[in-house]
Amino acid sequence: MKKVVVKIGGSLAIDEAKLSDFVAGVAMLPGMDAQIAVVHGGGKDINENIALLKEQPTFIDGLRVTTPSIMKMVEMTLSGHVNKKLVRMLIEKGCKAVGISGVDASLFEVEKRRGNVDLGLVGDITKVNPEIIVTLFGGGFVPVVSPISIGQEPGGPSLSWNVNADTAASELAVALKADQFVLVSDVPGVMDGNKNVIPELNEETAEKLIAEGVINGGMIPKVRESFKSIKRGLKAIHIVGWKDAEHFTKQINGDLNYGTILH
Repeated sequence: MKKVVVKIGGSLAIDEAKLSDFVAGVAMLPGMDAQIAVVHGGGKDINENIALLKEQPTFIDGLRVTTPSIMKMVEMTLSGHVNKKLVRMLIEKGCKAVGISGVDASLFEVEKRRGNVDLGLVGDITKVNPEIIVTLFGGGFVPVVSPISIGQEPGGPSLSWNVNADTAASELAVALKADQFVLVSDVPGVMDGNKNVIPELNEETAEKLIAEGVINGGMIPKVRESFKSIKRGLKAIHIVGWKDAEHFTKQINGDLNYGTILH
């Protein structure tokens, strides 16, 4: 039975029609000899809730600057609202879904991200403990994973940390030695300067496009983290847009390839 990690973006999580179609596709997969883990973001939901704090969201290279008050809202939104909404919808489709975050069973252990700019409570994953996912797979469950992770600053208490969902998904895929890793994005793939999908992309070309500003915003960490994962054992990663449940299941089954393949 093949292991599949699918990461979905925030826009899909708030589009009711597309989300309903997505969970219908996911619910079919356990019957197709596939163990599937879903890792989700929720950026648009987070921005709406952060507006209640009267704090302006700030991003650097696609990563959210996370103050303590924003961290509370990020965790409530991702591990609470978005995560449980997905679980409920999957259960309604007859899927044995279980919602967890990177905090549970120390799935994702992190250290504070260091750099020229202090991003606040933003962590870099240093260790993945996939036992909880393997256990859920063994029971026939579909894990739905929020990227909120656990870690501490030296001498301090354990804290929840904000981790980019693409990073969390790629780290999980590597730790599980996943047979397939699919990133469902808001766009149909990585786009060239003329807004056409690039069918295949290697790291050298990707960095050139980043330097030219063709690849920008949230697609930068998505692409870079994908290539890190490939170097650590994944054969290829697909960045695709959402079309429908039929396209999605064909993608998983290997009957159809669309979007951008990173290799």
